[in-house]
This record gives sequence, C-alpha cells and structure tokens, in this order.
Amino acid sequence: MLKFFVILCIRILKMIKNKGIMNCAQRVCVFALVSFLVCFNGFPALGKENSSLNETAQQDHFQWGEHTKLSWDDFKGSVNAIRNESAAATCCSIGFRTNTSTPDGKPEIIVYNTFYANKSWVRPDARIPSILDHEQGHFDLCEVYTRKLKKLLGNIDLNSPNFKQELMRIYSQVSNEYETRQQAYEQETTHGTNIAQQKRWQGMIACELMS
Repeated sequence: MLKFFVILCIRILKMIKNKGIMNCAQRVCVFALVSFLVCFNGFPALGKENSSLNETAQQDHFQWGEHTKLSWDDFKGSVNAIRNESAAATCCSIGFRTNTSTPDGKPEIIVYNTFYANKSWVRPDARIPSILDHEQGHFDLCEVYTRKLKKLLGNIDLNSPNFKQELMRIYSQVSNEYETRQQAYEQETTHGTNIAQQKRWQGMIACELMS
C-alpha cells in the first residue's frame, strides 16, 4: 500500500506539472502526500478595522471541522506578496489517507481539509472584516470540494483491480473543478473588492455547505 501511494504521488505531481499549474508557485503549490495546497492572494477592500477577532487556533494547522471560522490571528505566516497591492493569502489543502483500523475490518479513505496558519499571511494594514470574509470564502470552498472528494472516494471498491486508475480519475476530476472554482471566485469578486459579487459568492458557498 505504501509503495502504491508513493507511485501515485509521483504520477499526480507529474500530471499537475504537465498541466502548467506549478508555473505560479505563490498561487498553487503541491502538498504531498496526495493532496493539493492552494494559496490565494487577496487585494485590499474597503471596510472598517476589525477590533473584535474570533478565538484563534493555537496550532500551526487545523482542519475545517475543528476551527470553522477564521480570524486574523490564524494568519501567522510572513507576508509574501506577488504584487504590492496583495493584502492576504490563504493556504488550505484537500488531502486523503487510508484507515485500516475500522470496526468491520474494511479499509476506508479519510478525506480532510486543512488550513496552514504558518503559510497564510495578511498585511498589518489589511486586517479588516471585508478581506477576512473573502479569505474565509477560500477556506469554505476548500471544504465544499473536500466533501465532494469524500463522497466520490467513498464509492470506490478498494479491492478492485482498477482501484488505482479510478482513484487517479476521481482525484484529477475534483482537483480540476476545485482549481477552476477558486480562480472563478477570485476573478468574479475581483479579489473581494466587488462587494455585490462577494456577497453572491458567500451565499452560494453557504448553500453548498448546507446541502
């Protein structure tokens, strides 16, 4: 099983590189084992200073279910902007692993959405609610596709002779959809500065999380 996952990681890395996704390392990175890590830079948006921050997680990374709502205290990384006007960056990933210690003895695939505090950052003058709402949207979109991947992988027969091919197909499908959706979110909201579009996307993502 370990050998299979090592081979799978190499194949996924080659697949992503060939598609050109690795050309912009600040935007999209690869995070092994078998997960994709996305870092999105936001632009400043108009708004008042955020004086009441939510309770923050103490660790350098956490999963969506453990710490659903982000606060600026969760953005612990050093500012690393591609453009001077970039205000913040959210780094989160969808990963999966196998669990063989199940009550019925059947292996299962566990899928999770992780936020990386030490890779996420915000400029000191950009700690305002409107920008945080936009960054929250990236994390929530990651959860939407975490759940989709979990649902699709749950239907895989781990004992099937075509297990590896099916896993690759599903992973490629979901990662493509996820990347396309995150880019659409950035473009349509103009990195969070288009207030009307930002509200539309927030409502749309909230509905998908409830479904």
